[in-house]
Amino acid sequence: MSSPHFPRWSRPLLALTVLLTTLSGRAEEAPQPLSLAAALQRAAADHPGLAAARFDGHAAEALTEQAALRPNPTLDVSLENFAGTGRLRGADELETTVQASQTFERGDKRGKRVTAARRDRDVVAGTFAIQRSEVLAATALAYVETLTAQQRLALAAEPLALARQTLAAAEARVQAGDASPAEPARARAAFASAGLDHARAEASLSRARATLASQWGGSPADVPPLIGVVRVPATLPDIESFRSRLGAHPRLALQQALIASRRAQLELEQAQAVGDVTVGAGLRFLRNGSDAGFVAGVTLPLPWHNKNQGNIRAARATLTGAEQTVTAVENSLATTFAAAWSELTTAHAAVQSLRHTALPAHEEAHAVVRRAYNEGQLPLIDVLDAQRALGTVRRDLLEAESAYALALVRLESLTDSSFAATTALFSTP
Repeated sequence: MSSPHFPRWSRPLLALTVLLTTLSGRAEEAPQPLSLAAALQRAAADHPGLAAARFDGHAAEALTEQAALRPNPTLDVSLENFAGTGRLRGADELETTVQASQTFERGDKRGKRVTAARRDRDVVAGTFAIQRSEVLAATALAYVETLTAQQRLALAAEPLALARQTLAAAEARVQAGDASPAEPARARAAFASAGLDHARAEASLSRARATLASQWGGSPADVPPLIGVVRVPATLPDIESFRSRLGAHPRLALQQALIASRRAQLELEQAQAVGDVTVGAGLRFLRNGSDAGFVAGVTLPLPWHNKNQGNIRAARATLTGAEQTVTAVENSLATTFAAAWSELTTAHAAVQSLRHTALPAHEEAHAVVRRAYNEGQLPLIDVLDAQRALGTVRRDLLEAESAYALALVRLESLTDSSFAATTALFSTP
């Protein structure tokens, strides 16, 4: 099988990759390359926000356990007919009643309470799934930004080297009497500008590494060099392969969990309108315990005014609102999907045009101008212009490829939390 062909503009990037790989192999304690899958795994396990959100799940489990408990029995001790007047003076006629009571819930309150708690637990789980999805998407975006920043730094290194070579050539021509003293001044200005661009690229990479490390609560030192370059495929992916999975988004799952929770809450409020029965039984001791008798009683509330109608109406309204929100969520996801797909197609068209038309033309023009300058046929200003134009188109290509990768991350954040299509973009020489 023939080896993959990489254009000349990518050679500095590949050289940087090979150098990083070589240094990694020589240092026994050097960190292993960080893949996108590994970054996603670290973020899912160690993101500070997700770590805190997991306690909401523990709380929901505890509330589900509490909802299954029955009412406690009560013990009532009452004293009567003492410290009065006449024969009731003192405690000679004291009567003591000891009674135990138990409330029996009607309307299947316990079962509906447990169901409501379980549905609330599902809502907490759905909320956590959305948080996790957002963290993974942010991690994938930060990974692409870091890899792009590495490529920007590699691209900035080549113009710096060219500017250094041009400065040396200009000084040599002046010493030979073949050029004006203004040429080295121009070359020094170009070299300074290239150095500034390189410094900016280094700062950008440092910021990108810090953002990526923050996804698992780490520091930039936790981010080893990323191996590979972003390579946009020649054809767009199948849009239906993404759109068909849009219905499995965690936001829709959460909305269904909310509907189930609101329905369970409505059923519980309806059950609360049914009065509970309290049954009590005990002993009454007469005249300081000389005689005793059995007592019993039943308590049943009369729902004349309070039939829990306000809570029932409120629960019914929240259920209707949750059901109506499904359409809003679907429309929001469809709009986000359409915007991400538009960004993807626009970036793809830009990549193909720059890679196959603009870049080869500028590379050829730069080679021709530089050869003519070395032969004394063109002034230095033409070389500098050609270098700037070539550097610009290379940066434009990199930014277009980065825009494609970022749009693909946004698409997959809606459809595939493994980010398989994004991972396939990262070519390794």
